[in-house]
Amino acid sequence: MEHILSKAVGIDLGTTNSAVAVMNRADTDIVLHKETRHTATTPSCLWKDPRSGDLVVGRMAARRAGTAPEPIRSVKRLMGRRTTVRVTDEDMSPEQVSSKILAEMKRQIETDVAAWDSDGASWVVDRAIVTVPAYFDYPAIEATRQAGELAGLEVLDLLHEPTAAACYHCWSTKTTDGTFLVYDLGGGTFDVSVVKCTAGAFEVLGISGNTMLGGDNIDIEMAGRIQEYLIEDGYAFDLDVAGDADDRIRFAQLRLLAEGVKQALSTQDGFMFRDAGTVRDKDGTPVIIDRFVEREEFEAVARPLLTQTLGYCHEAIAVATKEAGITLSEVDQVILAGGSTHIPLVRELVTQELCGPTGARCAAPIYDKVDTIVALGAAVRASATGGLVSQDRGRTVRISFRGTGATGTTRTRVAGKVEALTDGIDLTGGHIRLNTGTYDDEADLGSGGTFAFTRVPIQSGAESLLSFEVFDGAGTPVISTARPVSHSDDLGPDGGDAPGKLPKPFLLEVSRAGKPVRKELLPALTPLPTSARFSFQHPGDTEKVLFPLYQRRRRIQVIEVPVPSTTVRGTEITFFVRVDGRAMITVQGSIGSVEFDARVVDPPERDIPAQAEIDELTARFRDGVQFLKAGDRAVAEEKWDFFLERLEAAVVRGDRVQAVHDFEELEVVVDDLPATEDVLEPPKTEFDELVANCRELNVIVHQVTEGLAIQHDQHDVAKSISAQADHGERAYRNRDQRAYAEAIAQLDAVRHYLAGLYHRSGRGDDTRTESQRTAAYVREVAQSATEVMRLAESRRRKDFQREISEIQRALATLERDADRDPVMVRTRVGQHSQRLRQIRNVLTPKSGDGYAALLPEELV
Repeated sequence: MEHILSKAVGIDLGTTNSAVAVMNRADTDIVLHKETRHTATTPSCLWKDPRSGDLVVGRMAARRAGTAPEPIRSVKRLMGRRTTVRVTDEDMSPEQVSSKILAEMKRQIETDVAAWDSDGASWVVDRAIVTVPAYFDYPAIEATRQAGELAGLEVLDLLHEPTAAACYHCWSTKTTDGTFLVYDLGGGTFDVSVVKCTAGAFEVLGISGNTMLGGDNIDIEMAGRIQEYLIEDGYAFDLDVAGDADDRIRFAQLRLLAEGVKQALSTQDGFMFRDAGTVRDKDGTPVIIDRFVEREEFEAVARPLLTQTLGYCHEAIAVATKEAGITLSEVDQVILAGGSTHIPLVRELVTQELCGPTGARCAAPIYDKVDTIVALGAAVRASATGGLVSQDRGRTVRISFRGTGATGTTRTRVAGKVEALTDGIDLTGGHIRLNTGTYDDEADLGSGGTFAFTRVPIQSGAESLLSFEVFDGAGTPVISTARPVSHSDDLGPDGGDAPGKLPKPFLLEVSRAGKPVRKELLPALTPLPTSARFSFQHPGDTEKVLFPLYQRRRRIQVIEVPVPSTTVRGTEITFFVRVDGRAMITVQGSIGSVEFDARVVDPPERDIPAQAEIDELTARFRDGVQFLKAGDRAVAEEKWDFFLERLEAAVVRGDRVQAVHDFEELEVVVDDLPATEDVLEPPKTEFDELVANCRELNVIVHQVTEGLAIQHDQHDVAKSISAQADHGERAYRNRDQRAYAEAIAQLDAVRHYLAGLYHRSGRGDDTRTESQRTAAYVREVAQSATEVMRLAESRRRKDFQREISEIQRALATLERDADRDPVMVRTRVGQHSQRLRQIRNVLTPKSGDGYAALLPEELV
């Protein structure tokens, strides 16, 4: 009986290059597809021939770089984004482009497995494990899965690239236990993971990375350096990449040249860089390049980018330390992956920073098959996960064998599942027969068609062919197939189990004491699938409640839930979040009797940030960084300068995706500034206005009281104002709320004193005595206290209600003392006035639309 066989393949869908591999029939070796004897990767590039309309993938498409129409490169950086790219004359989504690349990888490996065909069996490629960066968010993960399905593949799993690299290392070195740091620097992304292997099972302990940092960025920086060369040599190369299509082509050509320089200097200390006529400048003049470039010059360009990767490595180690107590000194090996690790400076920096006496237990990182190690590891994992599937020629019955066909014992377990693919076949009451030539056994088909044979004898040190025949309930044979099983006493892990984990923390913005804060719902590295339930309170006075959701620092969605206006403040909110094994996030809950549910989708695309946005963020950074210690400040400023420089360059190039990414990284830098104290109240602008008001009033009073029997020493009052202004400035810099409030209270008293003199001069038509004015001041503040009390009651802030009651009692006493000591009374009342202003600021939302009041309040 003829049958169709398939083994799951492993595909590394890379930013710059992709690769595909599959375990052999007996799961004892890996078949890596090679286009030529020395070429095992395919450029992740798509181009459409404008004449024929044919889509071209791979090396032929990559050769069209620097020409019009341009090929699509580095589309992986766009995965999960609501955008399209122009493929000659049609728009395609990133997942559509990626599907064409995956379809090419499927076609390539099909040529390899076709060699396994025999008279009774043919092999197909229909299932795969596709790798993704460990730092991909859900939208990018799901887009990759969709791309695989569009390519005609059943995507069994999406495996983190660093984990795949660790899988291959353990399989190839027969390592069953160890802790590894995988440093994966590809063309477009950087990933680092701390992976632990225990008895062949893998666990991810720490993750970090940057999905917009890789060899492409080095190429862009080096292209900029070549552009400087050409301008120095007198060529017209002042390019407007963002606004001129021809200039974009010219810069693409420079990127190709830069890539060649990078590759040459990865194996040589110096490179005679020559090119004649590949590029023409803006005047149409052919460019002649004849320049010797030393590796040190290239490394000066690459070093700032590569240094950033080391910070991510320490972040991953910090997570592993927090999660499992694993420090860098407990890492057994540092494993390199990705084509950009061919750069000698990468290996030098990794060795210095992560290996040796102060680093991991290895003297140097493992540098082996870095271009294909991810695809090889994916193939190992695909074999363990996908097993072997056999179908009859008519595709009416399918047998799926679990696990690999390689074992380290001479008696093994064979298990799987039989499925009827058409309605005409009933397997109820059926059975399956096993024959090895020297051994026979039968097993009934269980619920869902499952079966298992235990202690099946196989030949020691050889391959055994196990034959199977399936019968329906009537005893009629419906399918027969065979499964090769190989024995070896020296087998490494088979890819094991590496459960998915949440790459970044998942947070919800809530109101705490009237201020929006982010509450961590699910921490990073939470094993998937997972779920959690939380309780909050209805904020009151609103007909909608907002649930802003974040992944790390990036807002991904705001769920708005309409509620009746009669909903009482404090009504319980239940909030249930669920993340499945594919990292898809769903939420549901209730606000009283109102129920809600939503699926978290990818956020809308952001535009290139306007200069005003950059300036505002810069001001926030400058304001926050000034309070840091010298060392912390230097680290923060170095990171800020790095991403700001990249942002400005991306804006010039019109590279929206890179610009938005770097702007978001700057936002993270600001958010990650070590906290000092809460922002002082009132805002600094109000303090500055108070100082200015006092000084202006002092001048006016001096003018209106000249010649009158009113004592006013402008000079002494000016000194007092300056002293309090300096006192307040120091308090603000030191984040000393108490001293800041004291300065404001003293300035309030000065302003009140000057206002009284102004009225006594006759200009204010105020004939009251100083005691009367002081008593009126007390009553004004008492009225303010009543208003703030109402606000505190509306917010159900019992703590503030008690404090305001104490202030009201104190004000009643001070009003009686207005005749006895008006100066003391004004000072005390000024302090109470300042505290009431602080309470009002806490209870009143800062934004114009009352945003904070719409957030659920955290139960504390």
